[in-house]
Amino acid sequence: MESLFNFRQVLRSRELGGRHFDWVQWDLLQRNAALYGAREAFVDTFWGVEPAHRRRKTWAEAFYEVNTIIFHLLDRGLPRRSLVVSHLPNCLESVYLDQVTSKLSWIHAGLNVDLGKAETLAALQKLKPDVAVIVAEWHGRELLEWYREARELLPHLKIFIVRRPGERVPEDVEAFDQLLDPGIWSRYQLTDLAYLKTDPLNVHELLPTAGTTGVPKLSQRTTLDWFHVHSVAIAERAGHTAYDARLLIGPLSGGSGRLWGVHTPLYTGGRSVYLTEFDEPTVLRLTEEERITLWVWNPALITRVVTHPAFADATLETLRLVSYSGAPFSRDILETLWDRGVPAFNVYGTSEVGGCMSPILPGISREHLLSAAGVPFEGFDVPVIDAAGRRLPPGEVGEILIWNVHHGYWDAPDESRATYHETDPDDPWYGYQHTGDLGVYDDSGYLRVVGRKKDMILRGSQNIFPKEIEDWLSPHPMVRDIAVVGMPDPVLGERVCAFVVPTPGTQPTVADFQAYLAERGVAKFKWPERVELVEAMPLGPGGKIQKARLRERIHEILARESRT
Repeated sequence: MESLFNFRQVLRSRELGGRHFDWVQWDLLQRNAALYGAREAFVDTFWGVEPAHRRRKTWAEAFYEVNTIIFHLLDRGLPRRSLVVSHLPNCLESVYLDQVTSKLSWIHAGLNVDLGKAETLAALQKLKPDVAVIVAEWHGRELLEWYREARELLPHLKIFIVRRPGERVPEDVEAFDQLLDPGIWSRYQLTDLAYLKTDPLNVHELLPTAGTTGVPKLSQRTTLDWFHVHSVAIAERAGHTAYDARLLIGPLSGGSGRLWGVHTPLYTGGRSVYLTEFDEPTVLRLTEEERITLWVWNPALITRVVTHPAFADATLETLRLVSYSGAPFSRDILETLWDRGVPAFNVYGTSEVGGCMSPILPGISREHLLSAAGVPFEGFDVPVIDAAGRRLPPGEVGEILIWNVHHGYWDAPDESRATYHETDPDDPWYGYQHTGDLGVYDDSGYLRVVGRKKDMILRGSQNIFPKEIEDWLSPHPMVRDIAVVGMPDPVLGERVCAFVVPTPGTQPTVADFQAYLAERGVAKFKWPERVELVEAMPLGPGGKIQKARLRERIHEILARESRT
């Protein structure tokens, strides 16, 4: 395992205002058990969404059960730096594994439960885990069979099954709930854990990048960079307290899931509710019954909730914030939430370096909250540069770069050095990730993302940023979702094509959109010149629209048309 980390990064992060501590997740769990012992910490819907089926754990109960699991794993004599894979839907066991592995100095890699067999086997071959904690089956995916197949090449692999009541576990694997047997305390005691010296600089988590095809790369994260800088900064900027209750809508296996669903509540002592299977009415029901104050996940899922017929009459009296990341929100959805008294804020960043900024600041204007990516967190440097590598002043559009403490990818040293531009020591942006996003700072220090460098459309000599057109057209009454891409043109090079998921019962046309934009004074060269209606957008694992697939689709359509 090779890492790009060196201690000079810690010093630079400190110079940029980053704060660092000597604890890991288990230490915060211990603190919360002492401070808030009987207060509810975690709720999940893995056994069912009805109140009687929701599992509830206080901080004291969670601390006891996490330590019980630790003792059982120690009793099995596993190596000190074991690697554990969790392949689970949102559930308490996934949360517990983060605290367990932090104390054991193990490495935890979470895989999205929606991965297919090919991606799963490729990931296991790359990771070579010592332990796998999985569900046996998930919506027709026979995970246990896949892991049995993987065990032919990984004979040392121990498999634990997380099960619902009444589910049987085959003899060749173990039930995870056996690790909760309290009988282990007859041989171990809490003071034994003092021998487990933890290090916040150790790689602790492997997070999948937001790749769109194949097996995503795994970003190496430590408590120092992943927890201290991001979770502390975000929690404090958003004003999180021990009295907040967040509803995690998306998967815990991703970066946003870990950040909001595990790290932030550990830091603040707040309560977390984990939705195992997404359903719009269930989100609204849980928000009311669990008195949720914060929604978390990507715009695609939250948009489905906000546009659902039940949203208009939903009780949202406790909801005070919506946090999203991974993709831009349409402005009309943001306005709808704002009008319900619930501001939504973006946490901008990448899978590799995490969230690096947020617009939440005291006295923030409505316009900044609706349109800006934000102001960088302490410990980050987020410049905007031109093609010559010059740091640009406010008002000029360029590529967004991010620097923070970083380690690179798991078992991919060449790709790590390339991503962080650490191949040439003389590179002025050595150690920075080039995001491929285009952005511009305003005079107040807020960054606005205007699009993707590779998505920019060049129509003749005019640069067109798709996000700008998407923002203009999203409020159109016939638009449920929209993605703008460039389509090839023999004269101008590219023209604007809009892929649209229409609202039910409508069929918007080019003329509809052009008239709409003309009324709003949008320059004519930016208008869509083709509209393709689709039932749904192709989404990547992080919830981002896969524009590469849309570009491929319009190329194929144009090729077919040219042959007829």
